[in-house]
Parts: sequence; C-alpha cells; structure tokens
Amino acid sequence: MTDTRIPSMPLEELLVDPPGTLARMRAQTWIADAGLAQAVLRNEDVRAMFNDERLRADFPDFLRSVGVSGGPFFEWMSLSPLNHDGDEHRAWRSVVSRAFTPRGVDPIRPFLRASSNQLIDNFAASRECEFVSAFADALPSFGLCELIGVPPDDRDRFRAWANAIGLGFNVMAVGPRIAEIDAALIELLAYARALAAQRRAAPRDDLISRIAQAGEQHGWTDEMVAGTIAGLVFAGHETTKNQLGWMIAVLAEQPRVWNAVAEGTLEVRPVVEEMLRHRSTVTGVGRSVSESIEHKGVTLPAGTRLLLSLWSADHDDAVWPAAMTFDPNRRDPQPHLAFGLGAHHCLGAALARAELEESLAALTGRLGCPTIGEGAEWTAPAGITGPLRLPVRFAPAQRPASA
Repeated sequence: MTDTRIPSMPLEELLVDPPGTLARMRAQTWIADAGLAQAVLRNEDVRAMFNDERLRADFPDFLRSVGVSGGPFFEWMSLSPLNHDGDEHRAWRSVVSRAFTPRGVDPIRPFLRASSNQLIDNFAASRECEFVSAFADALPSFGLCELIGVPPDDRDRFRAWANAIGLGFNVMAVGPRIAEIDAALIELLAYARALAAQRRAAPRDDLISRIAQAGEQHGWTDEMVAGTIAGLVFAGHETTKNQLGWMIAVLAEQPRVWNAVAEGTLEVRPVVEEMLRHRSTVTGVGRSVSESIEHKGVTLPAGTRLLLSLWSADHDDAVWPAAMTFDPNRRDPQPHLAFGLGAHHCLGAALARAELEESLAALTGRLGCPTIGEGAEWTAPAGITGPLRLPVRFAPAQRPASA
C-alpha cells in the first residue's frame, strides 16, 4: 500500500521532459509516486537507500509489473547474481572482480586507444558518420572481449546478442519485444556454455577460465556459469555503447570543452566524470523493500517497489551548485552515482571509464567538435537509455596548443 503523503509524478511528463520534471518534483519532495514504483529523488536519500540492507535487488518483480512473468529472459534474471544479495552475491563478486579493478583494466588501455583509432579511420576523411554503428556499438565489444577472453572473431555475434538483450532493460520495449529478447538470450547462453566447457578442458589466463573453474569450486551449475558469462558480455556492451552516444551528444553542445581537451589544456578524466554525472545511460536503479522502512516521515511497507533515480540524484543542487550546468572544472566535485553505490556498485566501472577516456582522447585528437545531424533517434528515457541513431559531422581537427 502506498503512503498517501507521497505526491504523484506523472510518467507522461517524465518521459517528455525528464530533467524539468525531476527538478520540479525534487524541489517538493524526496519521494514521488511514478506509477510502477516510488521514485527516490534527492541525492542524500538515494544514497541512504543504496546502503539500506532492507532493500533488495528484484528485477523479476519489475518484469512482472510490465507483463513478463516467464520465459528465458525472466528465468535468467531471476538466477542472475545481479539479482541477489548477501553472501551469494559477495562470493560471485570475489570471483569476477579482480579483472575489473583499475589495475586489471589499465594494461588494455593501449589496446582501447588503438581500437578507437582503428574505428575513427573509417570516417576521419569524411568527418561524418552515424556514430552508433560506426563507433559506439563496436568499441565496447573490443574492450570486453580483450579483457575477459572472448575470441575476437566472435565479437560481432556478441554485439548482436547484446543489442537485443538490452531491450529487456527498457521499460517501454521489454514487453512488446520479449520474444526477440528471449531468442537472443538462448543463443548467447548456448555459446557461453560451450565456451565455458572449452576453458574447463583447456584453461587460459583469462576471466572466462576463472569463472568456469570457480563454478566447480563453488558448486555453481552450468546454467549459473553460462549466465554469469552472458551477463558480463551484455552489461559490458550495452551500457558503454549508450554512454559513448551520450558523450558525443553532450559534448556536441560544449565546443570549448572539446577544444580544450584537444589542445591539452583540459584533462580527459574530469570531462568523462562530469559527463557521467550530467547524463548517465542508467536513469535509475530498481529495488524492492524486504521489510517496512520509515524514512523522513514516510512509511514504505514490505513489497514496495522503489526506483532510485540516478538522473535526479546527480542533478541535486544541494550537492552540485548549478547542477544542470555541464562543468568539468567543478571544485571538489562529489562522487556521482552513475555506477550505483554499495554492494551492487557497477563491477565494470573501471573498464567503462577506460573505454570512455581512451575513446574521447582519440576522437578529440583527430577530429573537431561534433554537430548532431538530422535523424537522431533515442530510446525512451527510462531504464538504460541512449541513441539508436546518431548522425554526426565533426569539425576540422584543432591543432594542439604546443603545435
């Protein structure tokens, strides 16, 4: 039962004008009824909820709320370690986390830079492209396959599967397109099972071999092993693909920032961090209340669905003055929430940062600030969001300040 003191936030308004709607509601309240869930809006409250052990990851509950109650995708998400908490989740993270630390990722940065330049070669002369297909959809699979040990020849197949499965995390698409999602997942899981069997028989020094071997040590079923590999492939591709698109869209409106990076007067890292705060590809994170919570005078009964709004929390003026303004030169910037917080903090954050930083360095080094052309298409601003098509024309490259 919803607390009657919680004001309503119409979904229609949120989809049409997310920043404006969230700002208006955030000024009124820390929580709002968004229909499918209660949206937590203010930064301090989102942080508190991320760290509250009475909240649980419950993606199947979200799927049921949009009419999906069975099938391969539903079952996969029910078994996924990302949908569990406590000791089981910690044991899983202990197996896979070493590959995704900054120290584990840094050795592939030269590979990421070279891969970025290889993709840029295809449109450097014309200075125009459809950015999603020409760059954003390709680079994440390069980095992830290199890091975890997927054969390079299989990258294109992984990209196709990941793109289809990504629809399952879009509130507007998952119901109508569940058959397509299920079909892609079945193929990806079959591939992952075969790859795990190969690595058990002939282990290598890569993450897939460690997952396959750990499965035997921890008593994981073949489905759990295959599901873990499939989850890493999907998560590592879909979110970064969309974030690369957002990076171009945001910086297209910031030519001074683009040129400063190209000239070497502004470092890449603060630009990427501010971009992640300003427009993360993950709009919010769902949680389910496992036992009644009283917070700031509002009762949240067990079973309440919460949406921890990252887009709202990361634009809270109480934390970032002039939060709607893109400013990579913020003094003492607070940590953003684009990668979540607490036990479910994004495992691939270091890899995503490396991919974004190396690609931005390569793009600004060879091309001028982009302009978004006609025909851009975007997914709905819910769940994981980003461009479907992003026609771009780049200005001529800036000469470095030292040149």
